Amino acid sequence: MKQNTIFSSFDWMLFGFILHAIGGIFFNSSKTICYTLCGFGLVIIFFNAFFQMQNIIPFKGFVLSLFILYLLWSILIIIRPFFSTESFTLDGFSLISPFTWLSYITPLIVFLGFRHLSLRSIFKFSYIYGIIGIVLLILNYRGIFAVDQNFDSDEYKEYIGVAGIPMEFLSLSSFMVLCYSFVPSRYKLIAFSTMFLSLFVALFTARRSMVFMSVIILVFTFYLYVITSKKSSSFIKFFSAIPIFIIGFTIFNSYANTTFSFFLSRLGENTRVGVVEYFYKSFQGETLDWIIGRGINGTYDCPIFENSNRGMIETGYLHLILKGGIINLVLYFLLLAHSAYVGFFRTNNMLTKAMAFYLVAHIIYLVPWGLPSFNFEYTIVWICVFYCQSKEWRMYPDRVIIKHLNFH
Repeated sequence: MKQNTIFSSFDWMLFGFILHAIGGIFFNSSKTICYTLCGFGLVIIFFNAFFQMQNIIPFKGFVLSLFILYLLWSILIIIRPFFSTESFTLDGFSLISPFTWLSYITPLIVFLGFRHLSLRSIFKFSYIYGIIGIVLLILNYRGIFAVDQNFDSDEYKEYIGVAGIPMEFLSLSSFMVLCYSFVPSRYKLIAFSTMFLSLFVALFTARRSMVFMSVIILVFTFYLYVITSKKSSSFIKFFSAIPIFIIGFTIFNSYANTTFSFFLSRLGENTRVGVVEYFYKSFQGETLDWIIGRGINGTYDCPIFENSNRGMIETGYLHLILKGGIINLVLYFLLLAHSAYVGFFRTNNMLTKAMAFYLVAHIIYLVPWGLPSFNFEYTIVWICVFYCQSKEWRMYPDRVIIKHLNFH
């Protein structure tokens, strides 16, 4: 995996993800722009994934078998409607939605491009996503902050749709935050700025799952670079954190009745319990569905919504079961968990430890959200899997990786 300074095929692929993500923003306002950008993005991604790349296998043995089995199972999930006796629909084959069949080929795309993968490119595009997120936040400022937050359920969904536009880009800084010791100052500035902007917007808009996920990353970062650091004693490390928590609590408490009142008013609500109950009811007595799922077009009955046949559930582990059953969930969990284990406990550097924490975070995310998706974030998840599984990368000391990145 030689570091390359030119715009590689993998760089073009990541650029395609940007076009596809920006195109999705225009789905409701301009179908022409949406389809054009998403179309160009997909052409760039597929061309560079399947015609320009040469794969390198970063793992072997049991894990390789597990990964191949996961790819084959993903393919079966995609093609199942073509061999099923159920009525065929195109719902699971959207070229716009990141949660349909495209999400199941993301690990294959990363696998094919692993030889050309550049760590500098990952950080560079994380930086670009952060800049785009800040621009989108400015453009959508009035729609997010200058509104009366007395919503009914439909109005809140619309409001979240507006707030989610910049948050999708801002939240991608979490990977750079975990890896901040390996990136230059300007990247650190964008990483932490967008991370805290994402957390602020999540608090203001009462996106509890996003708040939870942001806090998880910050806690992992603190543990990785403060608690595990050998530069000072555990006593000093512990007490160095106290002022940070006091400042954070004081700021939040000062604005609890104004800026963050909406978040606190929704903190105790369990808005998904009804959806989850209907999911379990739909699967009641369906043993085979629990094991193998219902395929890419799989749905469950949820009369809470106008269209009661839902093809998505916002709880990640249940969504994996809906489409591919417990087999799908177990394969996904094992790949991420094993990669996190070797990336943290069998490494000589902080980079793969940071990647291991990123994988652990995404395992935890399966509870509040964590749906597999066709986007840059899910691409990073599989990049972390492959780097953690690469014994070559795990054996490099930090100084070699910093030299390899050659930011300075």
